[in-house]
Amino acid sequence: MSARGGRKGALGRWAVLAGTALVCSVLAMAVAPARAAPDWDSDLAPAPAPDADFQIIHQGSGLSLHDELFLLPFTHSDKYNGRKSEVVFQISGKQALFGKRFYIAYTQLSYWQAYDVNGSSPFRNTDYNPEFIYRLAPRPRGGGFVGGDIGIEHESNGQRDQLSRSWNQIYVAPHFLRDRLLVRLKLRWRIPEPAKETPTSAVGDDNPDINDYLGHADLNLYYRWSGKQQIHLLVRGNVDTGHGFVSLNLSRPLPHDRHACLVFTLSHGYGESLLDYDSKVTRAGFGVMLAR
Repeated sequence: MSARGGRKGALGRWAVLAGTALVCSVLAMAVAPARAAPDWDSDLAPAPAPDADFQIIHQGSGLSLHDELFLLPFTHSDKYNGRKSEVVFQISGKQALFGKRFYIAYTQLSYWQAYDVNGSSPFRNTDYNPEFIYRLAPRPRGGGFVGGDIGIEHESNGQRDQLSRSWNQIYVAPHFLRDRLLVRLKLRWRIPEPAKETPTSAVGDDNPDINDYLGHADLNLYYRWSGKQQIHLLVRGNVDTGHGFVSLNLSRPLPHDRHACLVFTLSHGYGESLLDYDSKVTRAGFGVMLAR
């Protein structure tokens, strides 16, 4: 590759990265009014304070953000044969349906080897996660609010043959919100799939042992303190097999910016992505979070 070609490739990668950041920013600002004015039922208790309006339990009409939306321009992992530095980003949104508490949601998590110049900077993996949700009305309990979700979701990485991963789940996700603390437990049941006739069959279960690594529940704890700094801890695993996963995100608002936060993330264990559900991965990274 010529020096000129290398420079063009580098400019192209950073152009895509900048474009991704711009799209994320526009999406976050476009749906911000819906987030600032949630559609609480008049017969319920008053809505929580705005600084405790965690995105994952937000209620609102129309289009709004759903899960965390972030761009990590640099992450470092202990795997992937020398291509250890990756760009990781997630987009997520939901649309209210029927004027009720029903939503369709979509989340996408991508791992981009932008710095692997010799390998054409490929997207190593992308997980696609559409879901249908019924959000229960929050009720006052224990000095806070108790609510929850009932949903069905599909998650897959869109790849073929030996790299294909997918599963379908039904879940119940109760939560408790008090002041600046949110505790959310997601309990899932995997919808069974038939076994593959051969390892290369297109029909059948791509990952029959995925529950051995990811277990049947995710526990999320969010806490905010002065200056709207936030810590988000995710823990999941299977006590029978001893496999698990833990991640920690620390975020704080950028100066003079009400939409964006600086975030540092650290994770370790099985199931960082669907492709690596049965591999133990350690990753650290930093970047910008546009919804949390």
